[in-house]
Formats: sequence, structure tokens, C-alpha cells
Amino acid sequence: MKEEVKTIQSVQRAIDIINCVGDAGRKISLKEISSKLDLNINTTRGLAQTLLANGFLSRDVEQGTYTLGYEFLTKSKLVYQLQIQRIRDIAHPRMEQISEKYNVSSWLQISFYRDIYTVETLEAPKTSYSYTPKSGASLPLHASASGKLRIAYMPENEREKVLNTIYLEQLTTQTITDRKEFENVIKQVYSQGYATEFEEIDMGISSIAVPIFDTRGALSGTLSIAAPSVKLNRVFSNILVDLKRAGMYITDGISSHRRI
Repeated sequence: MKEEVKTIQSVQRAIDIINCVGDAGRKISLKEISSKLDLNINTTRGLAQTLLANGFLSRDVEQGTYTLGYEFLTKSKLVYQLQIQRIRDIAHPRMEQISEKYNVSSWLQISFYRDIYTVETLEAPKTSYSYTPKSGASLPLHASASGKLRIAYMPENEREKVLNTIYLEQLTTQTITDRKEFENVIKQVYSQGYATEFEEIDMGISSIAVPIFDTRGALSGTLSIAAPSVKLNRVFSNILVDLKRAGMYITDGISSHRRI
């Protein structure tokens, strides 16, 4: 059961600014940040100046625009060493077992804020073709199995906000674009404890994902497989059982490590 976490408004707003600047993918003005987050311009300026003073934002003085600051570079190596690498070490043997047993690609993805990032992939060992995302790539939340899990296990207020604003881009003829239908799918994902994606990103390719939780019961990441749809339909029930077991094993491994 995921824990509802109480947030401090000023801290959350600062985090929202960081994410807004990061998601922009370009230099962005204070006015744009204020508009996108529906924040008062003076509030936005004060928070931005605080983030700037601490190195989490960088400002182009001539243009008056912002980008993420260099402080993130100094922290990223530590995050990798203490968080991502540890989860990879726990997950890798189980990923190997599943990929070899079913001859499918397996993926480990980590949850950050509203995104899912791929940090480890194992290709199907006995096939001429394989389907894997680029390492570090962020998957579309609405069309990927892991993305659906990310939304399903958000705190309720955050989940409702995402469901009301998410852009349901049609990537294939199978992509869910109806908002009500998508909301029902997310409810189902939460109740059943896993998510699927049948040709919603690329035709002919489907996937299953199961959650990985941290010690608070919040979503830490996902373990998923991708395979040709015909193959996945043949082994769906069996591979789902093995995926769920592997997800529980990784979750237990994370908890055990933190108790040491």
C-alpha cells in the first residue's frame, strides 16, 4: 500500500520550477515559468533566485532566461552510485533469467517525479532482432506499461492532476486517446498490480510491467519485458507470474539493503 505523503508548499513549488525548467529542453524565461506553473511572478522570482543562489538553476543575464544549474552534475554521480547501481545489481540476475527463459528483452526503469527512465536493458539472447529503448530514455507515460504504473501509483492528488492534464498523443492506432477510457485503465492497473501495453507505441511490439517499491511503499521503478505481440500472447500468463516474483524479489532486496 503506497503512503500518502504530505508536502510543504514552498518546497513543492521550488521542485515544480526545477522540473519546468528541465522539461523545457531550452532556456526559459521567468514569465514562461510563472505562466506554466500558474504562479505569481514575484513568488516565481523569489524561488528562482533561491535556486540560482544554490546552484540548481543557471541564468543567462543578457537574455534573462534560465536553465538547470551545474549542481545537478555534482549530485548525479552520487545518485547513480547509491541508488541506481544498487537496484541494477539486485535486478540483473532476475532480468537474465526472464530474458533467457522466454527469449524476450527485459528492462529496468527508475521512477523520477512524473517520468520513467530506462537504466538497464537485456536483449533477447536467441533472436536476430531485439527491441530495447535507449539507456536513459524516458517513455511516454500514457502509452507504455511502465508509464501507466507510474501514474497508477502516484499520490491521489498528483494522479488526478496528471489524468486531467496529460496529452494522450496517438502514437499508433492502438494508443488510448479517450480520457475516460484511460482513467479506467489506470484504475485497473492499480487494482491488478501490473500494466500492459499492446502495440500502443510501436505496431507489432507489446510489453508487460510490474512495480518495484521502496521502503515507504512508493513506486521506485518498474521491471518490464517487451516482445513481438504474437510471442507475448503465447506466454503471457507464465511470464506475468515470473515478472511478479522478480518484482517482489527486487523490492525485498531494496528493503533488506536499507535495513543493514
